[in-house]
Amino acid sequence: MRTELDPERLPLTLLELFRIKQGEMVSAMMHLGTRLGLWEALRESEPCTSAELSYSTGLQERWLREWLHGMVSTDLVQHDDGRFALTPEARVALTDRDHWSYMPGVFGPPMTHREIERTLEAFQSGLGMTWAEHGDHACHMQCAMSAARQESFLVPEVLAAFDGATDRLRSGDARIVDVGCGSGVAACVLASSFPAATVVGIDPSSRALAVARSSSAEAGLDNLSFEQGTFDDLDRFGPADLLVTLDVLHDLPRPQEAIAAARRNVADDGWWLVADIKGRGDLEANRKIPLLPYMYAMSVFYCMSSALSEPGGEGLGTLGLHPQKLEEMARSGGFTRFVRHEVELDKTNWYYEIRP
Repeated sequence: MRTELDPERLPLTLLELFRIKQGEMVSAMMHLGTRLGLWEALRESEPCTSAELSYSTGLQERWLREWLHGMVSTDLVQHDDGRFALTPEARVALTDRDHWSYMPGVFGPPMTHREIERTLEAFQSGLGMTWAEHGDHACHMQCAMSAARQESFLVPEVLAAFDGATDRLRSGDARIVDVGCGSGVAACVLASSFPAATVVGIDPSSRALAVARSSSAEAGLDNLSFEQGTFDDLDRFGPADLLVTLDVLHDLPRPQEAIAAARRNVADDGWWLVADIKGRGDLEANRKIPLLPYMYAMSVFYCMSSALSEPGGEGLGTLGLHPQKLEEMARSGGFTRFVRHEVELDKTNWYYEIRP
């Protein structure tokens, strides 16, 4: 480790610090764009001037002009002689709701003062926040972070790689249980993809379940229902031909108990589909991960916090459930078959086929 100040490195360090602060501020600007419907408005009007965008949206031109200048500086928006347009790539990622890369919802409201204060307390007490404590905005953000990938990859790529699973689920009388279903995106995908199956989504959040039930009703999915509960309640809903757990286990205070509940409630010839973050095992191995600072920040404020929200929580955190760890826990919980699958376009998650 270096101990002597390098005068040439100091300006670079200061620049990096301002880049970190820049991320916070620009993220808030992105949120404004989402809340005000500016991405779609820009796509429909482009290339357009700030005055033309003002006319089409009813918003104030001077504010729009400054916002557009800020977006040009991010290279998400193009500028030519006073006219503005999204780049083709930003047009997909910010306005194409059917594309796997769609992500405006990730830019939720900036973290509140209450959440910061509560996290400061956690450093002293050891007890973190549940996802529900963050409020509605966190529920929507959590859903938005994975919704597009679930809609794009879950059935045609992930389940298609599970030997015999899709044939079984299409054959009728199959039961699918999505535990930790959140706002119900994956459950809706599964219910629409396998109309002969019975699908149940379980989640502790009444806020998330309200969104899930609304989405299910809008889609007319009569083979799908939602219930409030956790892994502790899973015995009421099994056995499942397919149990689904997407980006949940690393958030749990007692993941080994959840794995035991999963084993009790997967049919002996069934499948447990687990999706989790691509952790590598330790800090130095994790340094190869793109956006690593973001991952650790998510852990402190959300994932590890949730996993330490009860006394004695394991506190795995965002990157803590790496493949070796999950396989060890799954086998000790009574599962005997463990296969890791990778979707090439998904840079965030690995998908695990776990069987009794």
